[in-house]
Amino acid sequence: MMAQLTSLEEISNLVLSEAKRLGCEDVSVICNSSKDSQVRFANNNITLVNSVQDLGLFLYVSKQRKRIIGVSYNPTRQGIERFVSNLVKSCEALPASPDYVPLPDGPFLYSGHANYDLKVEDAPLVEYVKQTIDGAIHAGASRVSGSLNTESNEVLILTSPGAMAKDRESQMLLNVRAFADDNASGHGLSCRSYVSDFNPEGAGKRAGDFAKRSLNPKQLPDGNYDVIFSSTVVANILPVASSASAFAIESGNSFLSDKMDQETAVSSLSVDDYGVYDRGLGGSIFDEEGTPTQQTRILANGIFGSMLHNCTTAKKFGKKSTGNAGLVSPRPTTIVFGAGDRNLDELIKETKQGVLITNNWYTRYQNPRTGEYSTVPRDAAFRIESGQIKESIAGLRVSDSIPRQLMNIDGISKERDWIRWWEVSTPTLAPSIRIKGVHITRAVGS
Repeated sequence: MMAQLTSLEEISNLVLSEAKRLGCEDVSVICNSSKDSQVRFANNNITLVNSVQDLGLFLYVSKQRKRIIGVSYNPTRQGIERFVSNLVKSCEALPASPDYVPLPDGPFLYSGHANYDLKVEDAPLVEYVKQTIDGAIHAGASRVSGSLNTESNEVLILTSPGAMAKDRESQMLLNVRAFADDNASGHGLSCRSYVSDFNPEGAGKRAGDFAKRSLNPKQLPDGNYDVIFSSTVVANILPVASSASAFAIESGNSFLSDKMDQETAVSSLSVDDYGVYDRGLGGSIFDEEGTPTQQTRILANGIFGSMLHNCTTAKKFGKKSTGNAGLVSPRPTTIVFGAGDRNLDELIKETKQGVLITNNWYTRYQNPRTGEYSTVPRDAAFRIESGQIKESIAGLRVSDSIPRQLMNIDGISKERDWIRWWEVSTPTLAPSIRIKGVHITRAVGS
């Protein structure tokens, strides 16, 4: 580690001074001290308990309109000097960037703080896993597997134009799969920043209940169905916020290209990006350029109203930065779907012939510009008839387009869940959503 350097401030100031000494005009230093823990479990038993502490340096420099980004972990003082020197030499060998925009002038006033709970670092993770397993078994599962990860980060940003801020954030991420037999499984998540909000037993019960109800699955005939997607699936298959990145739009890799100020979804749907959502999951008060983060309304009652910008894309589009740098590409920080006006049970009762899908994986885009994609439902899925769940189904594939789905939403749940796992990398508060006319076929090999 970095024994001779005692604080994030000292480390960041050393990096900044070295880069400026070597002639860099723009410098952004982000220093992150992280404490991560993991408990993995399989077949009702804990298989791994692990903790890691890291110090990461993220450095952006520009010199004579040439730009480069580098990352280093746990360097010594000499390692920092070598890292900065090598990065600047590499920068000098690059061509000048036609998109160069200086970093924004600081200092800035930052309000609030990210979601952080000191108790996460010392939380009884093994006990939480036991509660998860017990909850799933009591709900009807015979075996339970998954992982519980915690993250506690202290992050400092320092830029040459005068931005400086420090923040902390914490996250607890439980991902559980329960099995009633080899062909009957259920999935549960509990993703929170605060120990008092974390519900491992509830996630286990959800997974176990779905597994029990998934016994003896049937095949579903190919066709178009009204489908209720759980919050877990919605967070994955409706990438409205990431598609609002001005970089994605400019490069033609977004279904939102040429849709500004147009009706893009039903009027009942709104989607926002937050730097920090109160009592939410993680977050940040600053972006990678030092700009304060904010709330940005991407979809307002179905109308696409704002892209996500860093300073470079903001200049291109004649806008102000929304505090979403990514120095290369703007990106969302915390995605929030608006709540609906009914609960999940009501969505089911209103469905005459349909499907409930609780989890998915293998989402693949055939054409990101048009939003055409396919995904494979995983774990519990059910056929709905006359407002009741009739039987479990398996072996499905969903093929559709995001623009069509957004215009065919006819129900959004009041309940929303925080989602973050390997299929959803950005913290997302999502409801369950019913979409009309979703094309479902039999998955290959099922």
